[in-house]
Amino acid sequence: MTQGSQRPTHPSQPAVGRLRAALRAGLIGALLLLLALTYLALSQSGSAVSAPREEATIQAVSDALVLSPDSADARAELPGAQAANPVRLAQGGGVVYQGWDGLRRHLFALAPGSLSPVQLTGGPFDDADPAVSPTGDQIAFRSQRDGNWELYLLDLADGSSRRLTHTPYYEGHPTWSPDGRWLAYEAYADGDLDIWILAIDGSQGPIQLTNHPALDSSPHWDPSLGRRIAFVSTRDGSADLYLADLNRPADRFVNLTQSADWAESDPSFAPDGSRLAYSTQGLGLDLLWTLDNADPGAPPVQIGPGRSPLWSVDSNALLAALPGPQAEHLVGYGPGGQVLGFSLTQAGGELAADWLPLDVATLPAVPATAGEEPAPASTAPPAEAGKMSLIDLQNVAAPNARLAAVAEQPFHRLRAEIQTAAGWDFLGTLDDAFVGLNDPLPPGYALNDWLYTGRAFAFRDAAWQQGWVEVVREEIGGQTYWRVYLRSAIQDGSLGQPLPAAPWDFNARHLGNPSDYDQGGRVKDPIPSGYYVDFTAVAAALGFERQPSLNNWRTFYPGARFHEFAYTQGHSWREAMLDLYPAEAIATPTAFSSPSPTPTNTPWPTPTPWWWRWRTPTPTINLAPTSAPSQLP
Repeated sequence: MTQGSQRPTHPSQPAVGRLRAALRAGLIGALLLLLALTYLALSQSGSAVSAPREEATIQAVSDALVLSPDSADARAELPGAQAANPVRLAQGGGVVYQGWDGLRRHLFALAPGSLSPVQLTGGPFDDADPAVSPTGDQIAFRSQRDGNWELYLLDLADGSSRRLTHTPYYEGHPTWSPDGRWLAYEAYADGDLDIWILAIDGSQGPIQLTNHPALDSSPHWDPSLGRRIAFVSTRDGSADLYLADLNRPADRFVNLTQSADWAESDPSFAPDGSRLAYSTQGLGLDLLWTLDNADPGAPPVQIGPGRSPLWSVDSNALLAALPGPQAEHLVGYGPGGQVLGFSLTQAGGELAADWLPLDVATLPAVPATAGEEPAPASTAPPAEAGKMSLIDLQNVAAPNARLAAVAEQPFHRLRAEIQTAAGWDFLGTLDDAFVGLNDPLPPGYALNDWLYTGRAFAFRDAAWQQGWVEVVREEIGGQTYWRVYLRSAIQDGSLGQPLPAAPWDFNARHLGNPSDYDQGGRVKDPIPSGYYVDFTAVAAALGFERQPSLNNWRTFYPGARFHEFAYTQGHSWREAMLDLYPAEAIATPTAFSSPSPTPTNTPWPTPTPWWWRWRTPTPTINLAPTSAPSQLP
């Protein structure tokens, strides 16, 4: 990867030696003078002014890192010691990531070039956010195995796990100090997301690094110096990249980006500390950038599309999650900017990974979770001419509550899973399920909408209007997609997690700002508080694909189509239609045959096709069994 500016030339070795000696003598003299002046001031005043507890605890962390015998600076000062790189910087190993095991997320390890991942965790719960220790023998991660999101430690020698935090709140996104003694992480309590620091050995309680009403998240510890933690904060309005200097507790936060038009996320230090990678999002587009830590004034260097960057062990390449319409793919960028392939895809997104220096084949594996219980078999009416049947959706309120036989059971599984994850029956009432050829969608909708196939549904738009649904804009391949987050009914941390990105506000289009009008709205500021479930990810795990917006979505709100999901199974729209209808029914460019108002003579009687006689009934909507909570918790 190219740098934004050339590095200065270095002086000769003798000159460096003389310069270092002079600087060392000057620093020692200045330090002795400072100590003398400080002692004189304290002795005259009789007492020193007490620093706030938060400042004192951060100074304690800084002192502990300085005095730690395993820290880089301490090793450099010990006689005969060498400041060697951690074991994880060695070549080889693989990648540890969070992936789907049935309907649960767990940790997996994958060797480069392999198609057979090793499952590291399992059970009827979710595990996420893996972070490998500097020595490579442990993984810190978050898990819901005890009810809410807590931090845990996985021992790769025997596969055992140990719980690190014990709170009723959300904790996640752990990152290791270079000496392996501390974890920095994000914690959500009382509607505020902050950065905390935790001693791995439990010798002291968690220490709060940030305490601001804005959201502070996604910490990453500098693995080379150990004195800096990068994180994301909205304290200046938009999401910017910040640096916390643990050696400066009084004035420790520096805004590195200060960009109002882009939202920064996912900071990641290179293992050698030379650069800081991060991703930005603007109008739904994700891009990767790097900052030169040796030249803070240099402009950032754009790498390519992607998010959640991860440096290679030699600091020369980047891995990143490349968003796709229905999945995220792991992509690599080499030293020259070339794209490197990697055989890892995560359905529904949420691809979080870290390097693993160990041989993947030697890791203790756990058996995969047993398959989900199949949904009860439904009694389907007989199909005509070998075509697929439509099945009534039991206890679902919709204008035509039916789906094709192939999609009916997956829908019920999705409905049950979301009800468990969010705490309420989100899919009990739909705006649409199957739409017949003689019951067309309103003007402005696509003629080849998947609702005609019997494989798609549209959840209630009223859920977004009432604040129970938030949508995050994602621009992929020149099309607009939406990631749907469903607000949990219980807001005590046991269901869902905080929103990871700012959602879109369609209503802003009508508030008088010309730019918001042209863009079809804007991102919400601030990010809504509370706990949410990623509906898009769960739907993708069960085969339901979100649909792209129509080109007119900025001026035609229904064209956003954020509430429509289709069970395609890799079929094209025409193939799916042919499962229900004969070819002649869908041969015309219109979605249905329009009868002519002018009578014409017919030379001989012609039979009416069965698909034209088929009038789909409209049942009476009963909202009782599926009503959503009317007020936000």
